[in-house]
Amino acid sequence: MDATGVPAATIRSSGSRKARLRAALVVTVVVLVLEVVGGLVSRSLALVADANHMLADVAALTLAYAATMLAGRAPTVRHTFGLARAEVLAAFLNAQLLLLVCGWLIYETFRRFRNPGEIRLSVMIPVAVVGLLANLVSLKILAPERQGSLNARAAYLEVLMDTAASVAVIVAGIGIALTGWTWLDLVVSGVIALLVFPRAVALLRQSAHILLEGAPGEIDVDSLRCQILALPGVEEAHDLHFWTLSSGSHSASIHIKASAESPRGQVLRDVQDLLREKAGVSHATIQVESGPEPACNVTPDHA
Repeated sequence: MDATGVPAATIRSSGSRKARLRAALVVTVVVLVLEVVGGLVSRSLALVADANHMLADVAALTLAYAATMLAGRAPTVRHTFGLARAEVLAAFLNAQLLLLVCGWLIYETFRRFRNPGEIRLSVMIPVAVVGLLANLVSLKILAPERQGSLNARAAYLEVLMDTAASVAVIVAGIGIALTGWTWLDLVVSGVIALLVFPRAVALLRQSAHILLEGAPGEIDVDSLRCQILALPGVEEAHDLHFWTLSSGSHSASIHIKASAESPRGQVLRDVQDLLREKAGVSHATIQVESGPEPACNVTPDHA
């Protein structure tokens, strides 16, 4: 263990994960820029669409890297919760950017169907091949970590989907070279944009829900309230709140009215154990009360 008591194996695992995510992120950003430039030069909308798909990879890798970097940072007097919420804010902004690009791609696809232009296959196909090779490199880099981290697994799946998109662009380029059907480029670009769109909407909804302090979707608040009320010594439960600090890190606060004859310490431990086992809440603020009805019951944020 180090001076803070963290096992050395955990530190090495975290360092390896950060290094792999950083390497995959660098590779993806470089190819993203290459595909944007290549798409504009070759006039291939499918290549630009694949770059948008790769932008989703950059978002996923950035979030995974940010989560790994920030998870170990200690809270400060300025940021008493630490900086774990930064990954959620980044997801919120990335989702909006993805939606804007998807909208532009769909508009451009319809515009080019009416006014098709020449596509420079000598640029389109080589750039798409480089993108495919970069995705394969990123997959190899991320493969060892995909079972040990949810963030790394999500990033791995994003890159895997982009690999399929790169293959589609190459196939479209070869098809255009053989048949002269330039509309194949537009079909591929439209399909890629439609694939990215629902992922961007889902990311926007999830991140906005967290930023608005919404209860985690996997927690059944009503069921938990009933289970808490069923604990020995618990007479009432109010001001029950759940929220997510960052991906997979849930918190809760609750006021418990304990019966006069119940040991308050035991009631507190029982509620903590229930929240940990049934809701995955590792950090809970629990206030155990007794006596007449507390004033907080009439406040607007009472739940």
